[in-house]
Amino acid sequence: MSEEVNVVVIHYPKPERIQEFRDLVLRVKNTFKHSPGTIGQHAFEVKNAEGGPEIVVTERYKDHASLEKVVSSDEFKEISKLVIELVRQPPRAITGTPLPGVEESRT
Repeated sequence: MSEEVNVVVIHYPKPERIQEFRDLVLRVKNTFKHSPGTIGQHAFEVKNAEGGPEIVVTERYKDHASLEKVVSSDEFKEISKLVIELVRQPPRAITGTPLPGVEESRT
């Protein structure tokens, strides 16, 4: 049985390139939102302890195969190359499955 996969990626954009990075995140969302197995995407911006920008992206996929299909696509590889010039350091990615009994609530 395949399990849902959740991905959290923390990006560290250069302050002077923040708008370009925001635009790139929107491009990613629009490119992959209808990919088979993509359940949802969300992004938000925070400030780190030094006041620099960080962008946190969360994604949900039906299963690991759906995630692999996205990250192995030519579009994803092309976008990943663009990220390099816009960030201060490589992103931090965390991948996991939902905790049993902890469901997403919609209130």
